[in-house]
Amino acid sequence: MRIPVRCVCVLGLVATAIACGGGGGGSSSPTAPGNSGGAGTSSASSMTFRVDGTATTASSVTGNLANGILSVAGTDASRATTLSFGVTPTPTGTGTYTLGPLSSANALILIGNPAAGWQAAVGIGSGTITINTLTSTSASGTFSFSLAAVAGSGATGTKAITEGTFNVTFTGSGPPPGTPGNGSTISVLIDGVQWTSSLSRRATLLNNILTITGQDTNFRVITLAVPSSGGVHIPPSPPAIVSLDFATPGRGVVPMVLGAQNWDNGHDGGAGTFTVTSISSTRVTGTFTVTLVNNPINVTPVPTARLTNGQFDMALERF
Repeated sequence: MRIPVRCVCVLGLVATAIACGGGGGGSSSPTAPGNSGGAGTSSASSMTFRVDGTATTASSVTGNLANGILSVAGTDASRATTLSFGVTPTPTGTGTYTLGPLSSANALILIGNPAAGWQAAVGIGSGTITINTLTSTSASGTFSFSLAAVAGSGATGTKAITEGTFNVTFTGSGPPPGTPGNGSTISVLIDGVQWTSSLSRRATLLNNILTITGQDTNFRVITLAVPSSGGVHIPPSPPAIVSLDFATPGRGVVPMVLGAQNWDNGHDGGAGTFTVTSISSTRVTGTFTVTLVNNPINVTPVPTARLTNGQFDMALERF
């Protein structure tokens, strides 16, 4: 069964993965202060902001502090809007962090269904995140962003995020379901060299998009985002095959990030397949092979990367 999908965000998908509480998606980050923390959605958490002047209050808010990365996400279901951001705090924790060429911080907003995306990351968009308080159990602060449209997502122009506030409580003392400790694995050969998600990994199904994200101890992050109906179980349905070919309309999306280096399948030469061999209410397995090419946002172009013999066996979080 081959499933079409509208192209979704590239770097932004990475941001969303960590901001929803995975402890290891997102753009890569330098060595961070501490690896402890918790994650989850708490009724005590809140997020408010304006999108091009329109006030938005998130009804579902997630906060995460893991591997030195603070990630926050909020969703206003009534507006089909999800805003997420991630930042690596300094040892002092509090302060203002600027999104820009030398920062690993990132932000993403997804609007609509299918979602159009706008983002700020290395060399894209701008903004600031101010952390007023940061403990092992909570964080609060403010933010503002100028987000650029993600090519191929259906977005155009920019989005101004202003008057942003967040106050999140990290629930639990360890990683949430879908992260290390539940038997989840991702592995692949990158140009013939074995790679595994040795630091963290996560699988989520949100708005009929299946996202698989893994990160190693060198902070290389690989994300695969493909369509998957929430009502389909495999078996009894046959395996689902999704095209990752750049030339195929509605392809799946695969970004890979290592520091300031960015690869994806969203440009000429990107190609591959993603196969879901089984999916249940709580677990997903499959395989993938993909050729990733240089993303033009790189200051210095990177060579083509060939990912072969990719395999994943993941605990699945459904939202």
